[in-house]
Amino acid sequence: MNRIKCFTLVALALGSATVFAAQDRSFNIQNTVRVGYDDNIYQTRDVNKQGTAFIADIVNISGEFVFSDRSEMELYWQPELRYRFDADPEAITYQDLYGRLSHAVSQRTFLELSDRLRYQEKDGQSDLVGGDAVNQNFLENDLMGSLGFTLSPKNQIKLGGGYEFRTWDDDGYGEWNPGTTTRSGNNYDQLKADGSYVRELKEDTTHAMVGVNYVNHEYDGARGGFDSTTLYGGVDHAFNPKMSGTAQLGWSLSSVDWGENSEDTSSPFLETGLTYQPTDRTSINGSLGYSLSQSQSSFYNAQEGFDVGLGVRHDLTGKITLSGTLSYIFSMYDSAYGDLGLEDAEENYLSLSLRGSYQINRNNFIDIGYEISQRDSDSPDLTEYTRSRVDIGWRLRL
Repeated sequence: MNRIKCFTLVALALGSATVFAAQDRSFNIQNTVRVGYDDNIYQTRDVNKQGTAFIADIVNISGEFVFSDRSEMELYWQPELRYRFDADPEAITYQDLYGRLSHAVSQRTFLELSDRLRYQEKDGQSDLVGGDAVNQNFLENDLMGSLGFTLSPKNQIKLGGGYEFRTWDDDGYGEWNPGTTTRSGNNYDQLKADGSYVRELKEDTTHAMVGVNYVNHEYDGARGGFDSTTLYGGVDHAFNPKMSGTAQLGWSLSSVDWGENSEDTSSPFLETGLTYQPTDRTSINGSLGYSLSQSQSSFYNAQEGFDVGLGVRHDLTGKITLSGTLSYIFSMYDSAYGDLGLEDAEENYLSLSLRGSYQINRNNFIDIGYEISQRDSDSPDLTEYTRSRVDIGWRLRL
């Protein structure tokens, strides 16, 4: 049995077990069919662009299940099939499965477990500089757990941890193969742990926190990885019923390894967010951050990044909804973060997405979307590209 069939079987088994065990349950099913055009499906340099028309069918199945007044579960499953007329292969699939269990151990202790499983079947994806095609099928799993302790009406402690891994079907790409001309060792394991103390400063409006996050990210074989411990303080504040914000500021004690090379990468940590709803029909959210994270390039093991995000949603009428997102990421790669011979590099990534939706009736919607993205770099080892995609779709909600 291949992985995709096994994954589907696991999803159905989890759903069936939950249905029989729950005392109260609710399901939501949505199917979306989109037809569109993508002018750079492989995200390669402009001289190697490959465009194609496509048809995508996306199914969303979600459910909430109540076992008792202390335990409940949320499940979400999204399989997607995409057919590309001028690509190799023509048909590709994605699958996402997410589950979250919440349980009140006592009046003061709360447990939460979650697991996210993703499988991508995408042979022939052009990933390497120069346009070499590699097998981009992978299995990824992210398991998380947390415990919350209420010390008093104003004080709370939260502890958490998790384990994430990604495995590529292509051994030449996933497993560590030193001395080859292609990138390798992209399989990884990641351990995460965190703890925080939260105190309410002003009832229902202001909370202060201090905490620590730990991440250990290791690639396959002797490739290396990075290790980071972040100490931070922060505050959540509701300015008024229409506006709320959060901010965390700290310092990351971290190091990045590649083979026998190691580099101290201690740096500031920043994470902020703002949500504003000026009217009942309009919502705006923004974010800003700076941190060390997993690299988006196989040439390096980590990257320092500054990111800005903006999202806007507006109900033009009772049936027409408009939304847009803007994302900008500035990434910095130190030569010590990657294989010997690489130089320091900088990268800019900008993405703009616009969508509109028209509700025909209670269950049927017409959607249209446009997305453009651009990646620029000062290094020949990092792929630069521009990509535009447009689609129109029909969405059925049951």
